[in-house]
Amino acid sequence: MSSRDLRGRSAYIVDLNLLPRDQRPREAPAWAVVAGVVFVLLLVALIPFGVRAERAQQRADDAATQASEAEASLHGLQLDVASQRAQRIELADLTTKVTAIERQRALIQGGVRPLDDDLARLWAPGLLPPGARLTTIAGTDGGFKVDGVAAGPLDAIAYADRLVSVESFSSARMISFTPDAARGGAFTLEVER
Repeated sequence: MSSRDLRGRSAYIVDLNLLPRDQRPREAPAWAVVAGVVFVLLLVALIPFGVRAERAQQRADDAATQASEAEASLHGLQLDVASQRAQRIELADLTTKVTAIERQRALIQGGVRPLDDDLARLWAPGLLPPGARLTTIAGTDGGFKVDGVAAGPLDAIAYADRLVSVESFSSARMISFTPDAARGGAFTLEVER
Protein backbone atom coordinates (compact mmCIF):
# COMPACT_ATOMS: atom_id res chain seq x y z
CA MET A 1 0.00 0.00 0.00
CA SER A 2 1.01 3.36 -0.73
CA SER A 3 1.23 6.18 1.78
CA ARG A 4 -1.79 7.70 0.11
CA ASP A 5 -3.94 4.73 0.90
CA LEU A 6 -3.00 4.93 4.56
CA ARG A 7 -3.96 8.54 4.76
CA GLY A 8 -7.46 8.14 3.46
CA ARG A 9 -8.39 5.11 5.56
CA SER A 10 -8.12 4.52 9.24
CA ALA A 11 -5.28 2.38 10.29
CA TYR A 12 -5.90 -0.74 12.30
CA ILE A 13 -3.85 -1.11 15.40
CA VAL A 14 -3.32 -4.51 16.69
CA ASP A 15 -2.13 -4.86 20.21
CA LEU A 16 -0.15 -7.94 20.53
CA ASN A 17 1.21 -8.95 23.87
CA LEU A 18 4.11 -11.13 23.01
CA LEU A 19 5.10 -11.84 26.60
CA PRO A 20 4.61 -15.33 27.94
CA ARG A 21 1.43 -15.83 29.99
CA ASP A 22 3.14 -16.17 33.35
CA GLN A 23 4.86 -12.81 32.86
CA ARG A 24 1.85 -10.93 31.63
CA PRO A 25 -0.09 -8.69 34.05
CA ARG A 26 -3.17 -10.41 35.30
CA GLU A 27 -6.44 -9.40 33.85
CA ALA A 28 -9.02 -8.27 36.39
CA PRO A 29 -12.11 -10.40 36.44
CA ALA A 30 -15.37 -8.68 35.52
CA TRP A 31 -16.82 -8.99 38.99
CA ALA A 32 -13.78 -7.13 40.45
CA VAL A 33 -14.25 -4.28 38.00
CA VAL A 34 -17.95 -4.12 38.87
CA ALA A 35 -17.13 -4.21 42.59
CA GLY A 36 -14.61 -1.37 42.16
CA VAL A 37 -17.13 0.75 40.28
CA VAL A 38 -19.78 0.07 42.94
CA PHE A 39 -17.29 0.97 45.69
CA VAL A 40 -16.41 4.26 44.00
CA LEU A 41 -20.11 5.06 43.50
CA LEU A 42 -20.79 4.31 47.18
CA LEU A 43 -17.97 6.63 48.23
CA VAL A 44 -19.36 9.38 46.02
CA ALA A 45 -22.85 8.74 47.45
CA LEU A 46 -21.54 8.97 51.03
CA ILE A 47 -20.03 12.43 50.52
CA PRO A 48 -23.39 14.26 51.04
CA PHE A 49 -23.96 12.22 54.19
CA GLY A 50 -20.54 13.27 55.47
CA VAL A 51 -21.30 16.91 54.71
CA ARG A 52 -24.64 16.61 56.50
CA ALA A 53 -22.98 14.92 59.46
CA GLU A 54 -20.40 17.73 59.63
CA ARG A 55 -23.15 20.36 59.52
CA ALA A 56 -25.12 18.52 62.21
CA GLN A 57 -22.00 18.36 64.39
CA GLN A 58 -21.43 22.09 63.86
CA ARG A 59 -25.05 22.83 64.84
CA ALA A 60 -24.69 20.61 67.91
CA ASP A 61 -21.50 22.46 68.89
CA ASP A 62 -23.27 25.82 68.38
CA ALA A 63 -26.22 24.64 70.48
CA ALA A 64 -23.86 23.49 73.23
CA THR A 65 -22.12 26.88 73.18
CA GLN A 66 -25.48 28.69 73.35
CA ALA A 67 -26.59 26.43 76.21
CA SER A 68 -23.37 27.19 78.08
CA GLU A 69 -23.85 30.93 77.52
CA ALA A 70 -27.49 30.70 78.59
CA GLU A 71 -26.48 28.81 81.73
CA ALA A 72 -23.91 31.48 82.57
CA SER A 73 -26.51 34.18 81.94
CA LEU A 74 -29.02 32.30 84.11
CA HIS A 75 -26.45 32.05 86.90
CA GLY A 76 -25.90 35.81 86.63
CA LEU A 77 -29.65 36.41 86.78
CA GLN A 78 -29.95 34.16 89.82
CA LEU A 79 -27.24 36.20 91.54
CA ASP A 80 -29.10 39.41 90.64
CA VAL A 81 -32.38 38.02 91.99
CA ALA A 82 -30.68 36.91 95.22
CA SER A 83 -29.10 40.36 95.55
CA GLN A 84 -32.47 42.04 95.00
CA ARG A 85 -34.09 39.79 97.62
CA ALA A 86 -31.35 40.68 100.08
CA GLN A 87 -31.86 44.37 99.28
CA ARG A 88 -35.62 44.03 99.78
CA ILE A 89 -35.08 42.38 103.15
CA GLU A 90 -32.63 45.13 104.09
CA LEU A 91 -35.09 47.77 102.86
CA ALA A 92 -37.89 46.22 104.93
CA ASP A 93 -35.60 46.20 107.97
CA LEU A 94 -34.62 49.82 107.39
CA THR A 95 -38.27 50.79 106.88
CA THR A 96 -39.12 49.18 110.22
CA LYS A 97 -36.30 51.09 111.88
CA VAL A 98 -37.35 54.38 110.25
CA THR A 99 -40.93 53.81 111.38
CA ALA A 100 -39.74 53.19 114.93
CA ILE A 101 -37.59 56.32 114.83
CA GLU A 102 -40.49 58.35 113.45
CA ARG A 103 -42.71 57.05 116.26
CA GLN A 104 -40.11 58.07 118.80
CA ARG A 105 -39.76 61.48 117.15
CA ALA A 106 -43.52 61.90 117.13
CA LEU A 107 -43.66 60.88 120.78
CA ILE A 108 -40.94 63.34 121.70
CA GLN A 109 -42.44 66.11 119.59
CA GLY A 110 -45.97 65.31 120.58
CA GLY A 111 -47.27 63.45 117.62
CA VAL A 112 -49.29 65.59 115.28
CA ARG A 113 -49.30 68.54 117.65
CA PRO A 114 -46.14 70.54 118.19
CA LEU A 115 -44.65 70.51 121.67
CA ASP A 116 -45.22 74.26 122.10
CA ASP A 117 -48.96 73.79 121.56
CA ASP A 118 -49.15 71.12 124.24
CA LEU A 119 -47.22 73.29 126.69
CA ALA A 120 -49.59 76.18 126.03
CA ARG A 121 -52.58 73.86 126.61
CA LEU A 122 -51.26 72.97 130.06
CA TRP A 123 -51.31 76.70 130.95
CA ALA A 124 -54.63 77.43 129.25
CA PRO A 125 -56.78 79.91 131.19
CA GLY A 126 -59.75 78.45 133.02
CA LEU A 127 -58.33 74.96 133.44
CA LEU A 128 -56.84 75.42 136.91
CA PRO A 129 -59.31 75.72 139.76
CA PRO A 130 -59.25 79.04 141.72
CA GLY A 131 -56.24 79.20 143.99
CA ALA A 132 -54.32 76.42 142.17
CA ARG A 133 -51.09 77.06 140.33
CA LEU A 134 -48.44 75.08 138.45
CA THR A 135 -44.89 75.07 139.78
CA THR A 136 -42.93 72.90 137.28
CA ILE A 137 -43.48 71.03 134.05
CA ALA A 138 -40.98 68.36 132.95
CA GLY A 139 -40.99 66.24 129.82
CA THR A 140 -41.30 62.45 129.96
CA ASP A 141 -41.12 59.76 127.26
CA GLY A 142 -44.75 60.13 126.31
CA GLY A 143 -45.84 63.42 127.82
CA PHE A 144 -45.27 65.60 130.89
CA LYS A 145 -44.86 65.49 134.63
CA VAL A 146 -46.76 68.46 136.06
CA ASP A 147 -46.18 69.70 139.62
CA GLY A 148 -48.41 72.28 141.24
CA VAL A 149 -50.22 73.50 144.34
CA ALA A 150 -53.99 73.22 144.94
CA ALA A 151 -56.40 73.67 147.83
CA GLY A 152 -57.13 69.95 147.92
CA PRO A 153 -56.73 66.70 145.98
CA LEU A 154 -60.11 67.14 144.29
CA ASP A 155 -58.88 70.38 142.68
CA ALA A 156 -55.85 68.52 141.25
CA ILE A 157 -58.10 65.70 139.96
CA ALA A 158 -60.48 68.26 138.37
CA TYR A 159 -57.50 69.87 136.59
CA ALA A 160 -56.42 66.42 135.28
CA ASP A 161 -59.97 65.71 134.01
CA ARG A 162 -60.11 69.07 132.15
CA LEU A 163 -56.77 68.32 130.45
CA VAL A 164 -58.31 65.16 128.95
CA SER A 165 -61.85 66.45 128.21
CA VAL A 166 -61.11 70.03 127.14
CA GLU A 167 -57.51 70.01 125.87
CA SER A 168 -57.56 66.51 124.25
CA PHE A 169 -54.62 64.94 126.05
CA SER A 170 -54.79 61.14 125.88
CA SER A 171 -54.65 60.74 129.66
CA ALA A 172 -53.90 62.68 132.84
CA ARG A 173 -53.78 61.20 136.33
CA MET A 174 -52.68 62.33 139.72
CA ILE A 175 -49.76 60.27 140.97
CA SER A 176 -49.22 62.06 144.29
CA PHE A 177 -50.75 64.66 146.59
CA THR A 178 -48.91 65.92 149.65
CA PRO A 179 -51.12 67.92 152.04
CA ASP A 180 -49.70 71.17 153.39
CA ALA A 181 -51.68 73.11 156.02
CA ALA A 182 -50.53 76.53 154.81
CA ARG A 183 -51.07 76.06 151.07
CA GLY A 184 -53.50 73.15 150.77
CA GLY A 185 -51.15 70.63 149.20
CA ALA A 186 -48.65 69.87 146.44
CA PHE A 187 -49.74 67.57 143.62
CA THR A 188 -48.00 65.76 140.80
CA LEU A 189 -49.80 64.76 137.60
CA GLU A 190 -48.67 62.46 134.84
CA VAL A 191 -50.00 63.70 131.49
CA GLU A 192 -49.79 61.62 128.28
CA ARG A 193 -49.80 63.47 124.96
